Amino acid sequence: MPLYFQLKRLLLEKITSHAWKPGDLVPSEQELQVGHQLSRTTVRQALIELVAEGHLVRQRGRGTFVAQPKFEHSPLRRRGISQYLIAQGLTPGLRVLDADWSPPPAAVRAALQLEAGQRAYRIRRLRLADDQPIGVLTSWLPESVARAIDTAALNQGESLHYLRNLPQMLKTRATRAIEAVAAREEEARLLQARKGSPMLMIERTVIGADGAPVEFMRAVYRGDRLKYQVPDD
Repeated sequence: MPLYFQLKRLLLEKITSHAWKPGDLVPSEQELQVGHQLSRTTVRQALIELVAEGHLVRQRGRGTFVAQPKFEHSPLRRRGISQYLIAQGLTPGLRVLDADWSPPPAAVRAALQLEAGQRAYRIRRLRLADDQPIGVLTSWLPESVARAIDTAALNQGESLHYLRNLPQMLKTRATRAIEAVAAREEEARLLQARKGSPMLMIERTVIGADGAPVEFMRAVYRGDRLKYQVPDD
């Protein structure tokens, strides 16, 4: 077995056994070289693979740290992200950034089936895990829906909790599009990430029982914190 792979397995065992916890600074390349009597090339290869696989994360000027674990979400299993966070030992949360009437972009207008000139209600929220921001949620609502929402529930439960009392929500369906994107400046600031860092974008349109759109949402999650699963039928 190659020496770098032996070292990689040893370091991975420290992570999976929680001897090294998320956020811990791991020994430097030089410390690993001396401690294990290995060449710099061997140590570097082991660290490169652990970073590529998401077990470690490098921070320029600071060192290499144990990565925060990714949480998994599968919409086909009818469980919200909050439930997945709780199941993985994390405390979920939502924080409202702003909410106001705004002219919707063309893509939003099309998703909500709005006429040119019609306004929509925009709500921006932070998705939290143990009080750490992991996603930015921007929801757009047609005027008829926006006037009936439960504003007190915007920071509670799942992302659609604030719409739960609407008759249209008795039976809904949703379409989703998932795309890898680079963090824009404001998203990076809100998510405490670097501009251009990898993000997972999910666009969702919720259709109510009457066949009319209820909500269009664009969610941007840190790529190092979310894994999206689509199980086989």
